[in-house]
Amino acid sequence: MPTEYRWKRNVERHQWSEEDLRRAAEAVRTGQMGVREACRNFKIPPPTFRRRLKNNDFSRKGLGPPSILGSENELKLKNHIQKLEKHGFAPTRDCVRAMAFNLAEQLNIKHTFNREKGLAGYDWLNMFLKRNPDLSVRKAEGVSLARCQGMNKTEVSSYFTLLQNVLEEADIMGKPGHLFNMDETGLQLNNKPGYVIAKKGSKNVAAITSSEKGETITIISCCNAEGFFLPPACIFKGQNKKKEFEDGMPPGSVVYMNKKSAYISTELMFTWLKNHFVPRKPEGKVILMLDGHASHCNSPEMLEYAEEHQVLLFCLPSHTTQFLQPLDRSFFKSLKAYFNSACNRYVRANPTRKISRLNFGELLADAWSKSATIENAVSAFKSTGICPFNPEAIPNYAYLNDNENDHLEKRKIDNLSETPEHLENPGPSSQETRTNVSTVNNGNQPIAAKDSSSDGDTPGKVN
Repeated sequence: MPTEYRWKRNVERHQWSEEDLRRAAEAVRTGQMGVREACRNFKIPPPTFRRRLKNNDFSRKGLGPPSILGSENELKLKNHIQKLEKHGFAPTRDCVRAMAFNLAEQLNIKHTFNREKGLAGYDWLNMFLKRNPDLSVRKAEGVSLARCQGMNKTEVSSYFTLLQNVLEEADIMGKPGHLFNMDETGLQLNNKPGYVIAKKGSKNVAAITSSEKGETITIISCCNAEGFFLPPACIFKGQNKKKEFEDGMPPGSVVYMNKKSAYISTELMFTWLKNHFVPRKPEGKVILMLDGHASHCNSPEMLEYAEEHQVLLFCLPSHTTQFLQPLDRSFFKSLKAYFNSACNRYVRANPTRKISRLNFGELLADAWSKSATIENAVSAFKSTGICPFNPEAIPNYAYLNDNENDHLEKRKIDNLSETPEHLENPGPSSQETRTNVSTVNNGNQPIAAKDSSSDGDTPGKVN
């Protein structure tokens, strides 16, 4: 049975406020008004006013019976849910229902929950969310355990210290045109229909797609902190390159072929750096920030070439790029959303044609012109604390596994017991990877070297 009181008559009730009740009581006590006059002026029902005046109770309460757990216990449950969310373990709806049942059982609260399943009802859950509007049902985004452990304050603090030293040594601090970020992402030659409007109650709403699963094409993107984007470089799987593949692409774009897959390789990375990046970089030293993928820093020939042309390759810490890499923060999501919209428009306009390599260029150009903007690039470097240099730009919620004193492993708050085993929502591990800053003899350039006990890529300069 729902715990929300619903008045069935066509009458407006509970229209007075707590302040009205207090003012009416003050007027009666001081003799300015009688009870009936005060009720008329402040629109308070006489029985309600007499009862509140007699009991000296002037707080505004909801209509109907109170919640099963009570406001105090519901507050504990809400705080527990928010604490779990803060550490990346937001509970599901069934977990919350199980928490409510266990709490009621432990406190010997009379309830009508399902004892066989050990769960509170959906009616209770809906009313609980309505009574706590700062909670809502959201679709969670998966974060791997490696990213949870890698994104810690010790690692990030060492990274910003190293970045500041490199910027000052290279005399690039305050020069946004000399700070670049490069990364890759994949686009599929297919469209995703997404949400549509259809007849209410329809059992099966279909939408035409170009194919079951489209081919993936890698896009190499690069921009600087001034808002300048290099033309995209695309990687196709195969050996034979056709001139038609570049038709309709943004001016200056190039297509690379990879025999094994559409992913970037060490050879293609070197080719991109030599033929695409260096000719477009400004004079003097520049910093090219990239993640620790093996293809980015495994070629000695590429590292020597970068050093000769004053390109300082700066490797981001492993498993932290979701908050520290500019392109991941403010560009790739926008690019994929606009590309999918362009694919959907193409399929609607050409229902009998497939999205292929030959029309990929036009679709990419449409999405690139809308996403590769100055605002997105500047916002990307600002939100990651790189330019302007600001380590405090990383939000506190980025560190899911950094509070060692929170006792989340117990997953309890006061009298709140654990959820059933089949709905268990485990707390995070408290392990952290430690980073120390050292110096190598090759040009006395600082790099960040991880302890031998940690895995992953090494942040810092690699050339």
